[in-house]
Amino acid sequence: MKMIGRKSLTRLDKRPSLPDLRKRLKIVVIDDDPNAFPVKALNDEGYTIEHWEEVRSLSRLEAGDFDIIVLDITGVAEKLSPEDGLAVLEHLKWQNPSQVIVAFSGHSFDLGKQRFFDLADDTLPKPVNVLKCKQVLDQLIQTKFTVEHLWGTLVSLMTNEEVPDKIIRKLERQIASAISRGGDPDYGAIVSRALGKADLAARIAAPLGTIASLCG
Repeated sequence: MKMIGRKSLTRLDKRPSLPDLRKRLKIVVIDDDPNAFPVKALNDEGYTIEHWEEVRSLSRLEAGDFDIIVLDITGVAEKLSPEDGLAVLEHLKWQNPSQVIVAFSGHSFDLGKQRFFDLADDTLPKPVNVLKCKQVLDQLIQTKFTVEHLWGTLVSLMTNEEVPDKIIRKLERQIASAISRGGDPDYGAIVSRALGKADLAARIAAPLGTIASLCG
């Protein structure tokens, strides 16, 4: 990964505490069994979690409405694709490589399902308990939700899309300036103007919103 233009963004990282991030970051558990994941117990511990029995709104997932998605492989997206949860995971990771997704399934030893687990950021094999869920979620919160990690992921995405280094550095300065000014910047518009690629701008806007929240 190229280390481009991180300095002026990372200096804005205010590093919220773990309890604060547990509360601020939104998590959705998508599993057809409403009792498979200890949602209430974890909400009582300070997390912000909701449960879907299936993919209710792909557009909300694409827009980055949830910081962490805990996703089952079967019975959650049959209306969208015969590949079910795997198709959703592949699509979301293409849309936003920094989207954190936890593979939540009892198929962890099925070699035919290996791609699902390879693409995910971590795995929670069923059945689970509160302690194991906390360990996995807290590890992801502490490692994936830093300005350095998120911006580095976006740099890789833009580099893969053949965005010149000079443009990436310029965009990084513009984003840092917008965050420093405060308010509610339109990151999609900023990126679109800088890159001239509306489709790529749409993929980058949600992670930039997360970066801004870590700096506020």
